Amino acid sequence: MPFTKDPMSNLVEFRIDGAVASITLNRPDAGNRLTNAMAADVTQALGECQAARAIVLRGAGNDFCIGRDMQPPPAGAGVTPADVMREDAAPMLAMFDAFGRCTQPLVCVAQGRAWGIGTVVAAMCDVTIATQDTTFRLGELERGIPPCIAMSALLDRMPSKALAWLVYSAEPMPAAAALGHGIVSRVVESAGLEAATATFLERLLAFDAAPVAAVKAYLEQAPRDNPQRALQLGASMLCNVLASR
Repeated sequence: MPFTKDPMSNLVEFRIDGAVASITLNRPDAGNRLTNAMAADVTQALGECQAARAIVLRGAGNDFCIGRDMQPPPAGAGVTPADVMREDAAPMLAMFDAFGRCTQPLVCVAQGRAWGIGTVVAAMCDVTIATQDTTFRLGELERGIPPCIAMSALLDRMPSKALAWLVYSAEPMPAAAALGHGIVSRVVESAGLEAATATFLERLLAFDAAPVAAVKAYLEQAPRDNPQRALQLGASMLCNVLASR
C-alpha cells in the first residue's frame, strides 16, 4: 500500500509505493525554491527510505527547482562565519550527507529550470532524466556568493573546465550540454518524461537487489579511489555478491 508522510513544511511530499520512494518538492508557485525547512524535510525523508529499492526526486509544476530561498546577508550586517554556517551552510551539509548515506539508486526527474541547488540535486542523483527544455545554472556569483558547497557535489561529475564555465559564466546550461558534461543521464521530450521514468524504474527493479546495491556502493566509492583500489573494490564486491547467493 502507498504510504504518504505529512512533512513539517507541507512543501515536500514523501510517498512510498511498493519498492519506490518518491520525494516531491511541492512549491510550484515559487519554482520549488528550497527553504531550510524544505531541506530538512528532504533530509528526513531520505533517511526514511530504508524499505525502498529506488528513490525518485521530482519538482511539482513547470520547474524542478530554481534554487534556494535564501538571500546572503547584506554588507555590514555584522554576521559571523558561525552565523553563516548555522543558517546557510549547515542545512545543505546535512542534506548532502543524507544523499551520500542512501544505499538505493537515486533518480532525479527534472523539467524546466534546475538552477542552483536544483542543479546540485540533479547531479548528486545516480540517474537524472531531463526534458529537452531543462536548463541547469549556478548563478551565485551574481549575488556575491562563491558556490563552493554546490561545486563540491559536482567535482566528480563534471569536467573541471565545464564546471568552471558553469560557475564563471553564470549562464544556463541546456540539457544537451548537461548530458555531455555528466549532470544528466538521458534527455527526453517533455511529454515522455514520466513514461521514460517509469520504464527505467521497471527495468531497474527487475534486477536482483544485491547486485544493484553493490553497483550503488561502487559508484559512491570507486570514482574517488585510484585505479588499482577501484579494481580491487570491484573484485571484492563481485566475489561477495556471487558468494552470497
